[in-house]
Amino acid sequence: MKRIGLIQILQETNWFNPVRTVQADFENFGVGTGRQVLTKYGNVGELGGFVRGLKKWREPARPVGVLRLQAWSGGPAARKTKAWFGEMLARELGRAGRLDGLLVALHGAMMGEDEPDLDGWLLERIRRIVGPEMPVVATIDLHAHVTERMIRHASAIVGYHTFPHVDQPETGMRAAQVLRRIFAGATPVSALVRIPMITGGELQSTFVPPLKSIFQELVALEGGKGVLSTAILMTQAYLDVPELGWTVLIVTDGRAEFGQRYADKLAARCWPVRKKLVMKFLKARPCVDRALRCKGQPAVIADGADATNSGGGGDSVHLLKEMIRRKVPGGALTIMVDPSAVAHANKVGVGAAFRFAVGGKRDHVFSKPMKISGRVVSLHKRAGYTLTGHGGTNLKINMGRAAVIRVADVTLLLVEKPGPGSTPLMYRCVGLEPKDFKIVIVKSPQGFRAEFGPFAADIILSDCPGCASSRFSSLPYCRINRPLWPLDKISDWRDVDWVKRSNARRENT
Repeated sequence: MKRIGLIQILQETNWFNPVRTVQADFENFGVGTGRQVLTKYGNVGELGGFVRGLKKWREPARPVGVLRLQAWSGGPAARKTKAWFGEMLARELGRAGRLDGLLVALHGAMMGEDEPDLDGWLLERIRRIVGPEMPVVATIDLHAHVTERMIRHASAIVGYHTFPHVDQPETGMRAAQVLRRIFAGATPVSALVRIPMITGGELQSTFVPPLKSIFQELVALEGGKGVLSTAILMTQAYLDVPELGWTVLIVTDGRAEFGQRYADKLAARCWPVRKKLVMKFLKARPCVDRALRCKGQPAVIADGADATNSGGGGDSVHLLKEMIRRKVPGGALTIMVDPSAVAHANKVGVGAAFRFAVGGKRDHVFSKPMKISGRVVSLHKRAGYTLTGHGGTNLKINMGRAAVIRVADVTLLLVEKPGPGSTPLMYRCVGLEPKDFKIVIVKSPQGFRAEFGPFAADIILSDCPGCASSRFSSLPYCRINRPLWPLDKISDWRDVDWVKRSNARRENT
């Protein structure tokens, strides 16, 4: 019986978020080692897909828990956090005993403060430990920045096919199937084509035009003869790394020319779509104006620039300031990550006056703390729930202690720790129902549509400052290759020198 090791080390980085991701952020989501990986997390996300996929093998295969580390999106991993990754990998792979193969769940867009390609670094560390012969199949998010280093040290890479991300378990199952085919004799060969463009997440849905037909072709291709996996990676635009851009990745069973030809074809289909993925920006005041004119409720305003789903700080004050100064019949509901404000609310107690500066402490580059005067409505020892949908499957979320503050016509939910900004559960877990408010703020550019869309009276995309802004010219990029659309005008993407150099390199796995 083959023994297949299961590993997950996953976080999506926003390089422009000044708050470093530390070990405690991973511990908040639960560290699993050995058998705990299966007993505690064996039905969660890609890990659950790995387990289900292995059960579908005709020949017996035994999943072996090795290591599970996951944190929510945020700033770069601290140096000590990277060192901890390495120590945990070495220790737990040593304890796992004999393994025949590995399934590894990554995000594909994780940076360390001293390592721009942390996912590649992890795969390289794994490869050094297990040796060159062991099959290692990795899964990545649709917003990964896949690198040559990642391709070189993984036998094959399998990416999500959906945004909003609702296919984590299915991606894990697809990866298990690729591993089975490798054991059956498949020889993975990767074709990678970089496209010199970045786009905001607001209009990137794979379920509607203009991307729907492209992703349908992508999925159909993966079911074809000799094709192991297919991915169009729309990348995490908030990385500051060389060769940043959309990527097409086709992994075939020895069909190098076919993979390259089809990757080129899909890239050519993606390039013209870019202009249809540019959002119509609305500043804070016109956002609130439109929300107040909306018939029915709630009007959902997406604060994508502060999206915790995109690694933002979750403590922008721009929309809060605008809503406080306005009359909002029916009230407004918003959320903010601010542990010091939560502590102050606990100090003064329920029913007491709340006079404190909130926000602008995590993402202090694009926001500054704002003094508010309100009242403490309620206090909660834990704001937590189990997420299934965009961003996770059976994923336990813990935003720490919470405080509900009423200021003017605004109900402000303060939490200690970031979590998904795309689900109504972030409010419902403390007894706040979004449907009861005229205006509701979400901290997500696109994924919120999966759950808020069915009952939203209107959806409004805001253009406020923030480290996850789709107005890319507002961000201090230093390492990216230029030209890069939309920062630069490009007539023919194939003529871009850095793209030609990138697409000329091939590493057969």
